[in-house]
Amino acid sequence: MNMSFFDQFSSPSFLGIPLVLIAMTFPALLLPSLDNRWITNRLSTLQLWFINLTTKQLMTPLDKKGHKWALILT
Repeated sequence: MNMSFFDQFSSPSFLGIPLVLIAMTFPALLLPSLDNRWITNRLSTLQLWFINLTTKQLMTPLDKKGHKWALILT
């Protein structure tokens, strides 16, 4: 099989769908929809808890300059 030098830079695909599209849309599917109810269902509560926990773990080692933009993610 002859491959050119630029085949290594081609976009990978799975079942004909470029993996870049999947990687960009998957996090948006995980974000919960905004609800103004006091009591939410278990799935949305678990998702919100997991997102907050992950953000907290990622932002804990940051210094004060990093906390300025980290507020956007929480």
